[in-house]
Amino acid sequence: MSGVRKTIPLHSLFAQGRPDDFAVFHDGARLIKWREFYQRVLRASDAYARRAESSWLLDGDDFPQFAVDVFALLYAGKRAIVPPNTLPGTLRALSESGAFEARCSEATPAAHGAQRLEAIDPEAAFIDLYTSGSTGEPKRIPKTLAQFETEVSVLESQWGAEAGAASVVSTSPHQHIYGLLFRLFWPLSAGRTFDAVMCSHPGMLKERLFAFQDAVLVSSPAQLSRLPELVDLSAFAPTPKMIFSSGGPLPGAVAALFYARWGRAPLEVFGSTETGGIAWRAQTGESGSECWTPFGGIDVEQSESGALVLTSPYLGMRPHEMEDRIALLPDGRFRSLGRLDRVAKIEEKRVSLPEMENRLCEYPHVVEAAVVPLSGRRKSLGAALVLDAEGRRRLASEGRRAVIDSLRRYLAENYEDVLIPRYWRFPESIPLNERGKISDEALLGLFENRDAGAFLPVVVKEVRDEGTRDAIVLEIDVRRVLAYFAGHFPEMAILPGVVQVDWAVRYAKKYFSVSGKFASLENVKFLALVVPDIRLRLTLTWDEASKALDFAYADARKRYSSGRVVFGESAPA
Repeated sequence: MSGVRKTIPLHSLFAQGRPDDFAVFHDGARLIKWREFYQRVLRASDAYARRAESSWLLDGDDFPQFAVDVFALLYAGKRAIVPPNTLPGTLRALSESGAFEARCSEATPAAHGAQRLEAIDPEAAFIDLYTSGSTGEPKRIPKTLAQFETEVSVLESQWGAEAGAASVVSTSPHQHIYGLLFRLFWPLSAGRTFDAVMCSHPGMLKERLFAFQDAVLVSSPAQLSRLPELVDLSAFAPTPKMIFSSGGPLPGAVAALFYARWGRAPLEVFGSTETGGIAWRAQTGESGSECWTPFGGIDVEQSESGALVLTSPYLGMRPHEMEDRIALLPDGRFRSLGRLDRVAKIEEKRVSLPEMENRLCEYPHVVEAAVVPLSGRRKSLGAALVLDAEGRRRLASEGRRAVIDSLRRYLAENYEDVLIPRYWRFPESIPLNERGKISDEALLGLFENRDAGAFLPVVVKEVRDEGTRDAIVLEIDVRRVLAYFAGHFPEMAILPGVVQVDWAVRYAKKYFSVSGKFASLENVKFLALVVPDIRLRLTLTWDEASKALDFAYADARKRYSSGRVVFGESAPA
């Protein structure tokens, strides 16, 4: 939709400007041209300049308004505060800490005032980002516009020629350094149109890519991992010319699938809010493609403890030791070996385990809390809580489910759903290691038998057909805590069809004398999407003579799926 434009530093973007008809972004209804964008920033900047407050919170999820406000604040000489999310607890904590003096939603654009936006000092223009600190408190990360400009120039040098005039389409939010850079600052500086609509489900992504035709995709590992399960990748036309991913490692098998179907592997960016981008990789399946290559101008070394030691222009070229373990290769690339501190990443979201433990200890009747990362098909958290006498009485009288639901609602004030522990234990005391200290290894034993709760629904009722032993109806609760719902697009959490078949077979083997190995799947129909937090009836009928299992999922309103699984004496050739 736009040709390649010269790169303009962000601090002089509005002083130098673009042609009036340059398409800055699409807001979902129409293209917003440069003249209109400039005027909106000018009016908002004038309004902020007339106010005495110096630090302002960007408190909305409206990306077009965010784009206006962040530049209006900087050009008005104000400090922009970008929260990690807009959850009530997060905004309340920032307010109580004095992080900001006013909210952008409180400002009224000026009708008249300044007629022109002049260049500003990039070293004096500050944007505060927030991330989880290892001490248990959210950590403020102040960034200057100059730091963002330096990173933009590195990105353009690395990939600008390949991106060309492509527009930017995204499934990733803007309230973190990756979203800010790839969705807003880089496109604006390089003169590429960006889509202000965040693609919240695969159908929308398909539509937006088709609308722009020539586009690059900004996404995340969790969303890219789920996309092939939700939609056939071959149905996308055109496909994005480049795919970016950041926030955590993308599984090699997923990267290989995109490489096979779309002809290109996602370009993964390794870094953090504190450091900015450090390195990149594209896992094509070839030997060594899982290793990370540092960006130009960035030097990576390995300390005696195995930690990554970074020297970066974003950090003033001062050596900075990180909490990431690496294996440095002779050619300067490196392999990532995980974290050294107690900060975990769950579906690209970073969470401080001490912070969560502190919050849990503030909950009524919780004496002690320990949170541990758990591996498996979907990475998740486990929480072990020691309760006082009243808490143990509540647990006995109200039941585990009621207590856990209450704890989940409490944490939801400050944590996104994917970060809330999926597994809960209530021991008499927190287990200690041989040195008398809490460790992940000492805690993991509490969660050894967790798979049933993570991967199977809760069976509320069993109803057998009185006329036969080979038919049963199960009432099941399909809850959001199931692992299969983790990492979905925000508005598209669904239960995969293959899981529905797997459940039918699992329960059939529990209730019937099912023998033989899987031979075929027949007459399968998926009639409606199974979403989180609904109750279904699973009807199972086993025919011993034909070695066939019929299954059907339904509720009082409609049928969701049905089919037949046939078993044989041996697996099909």
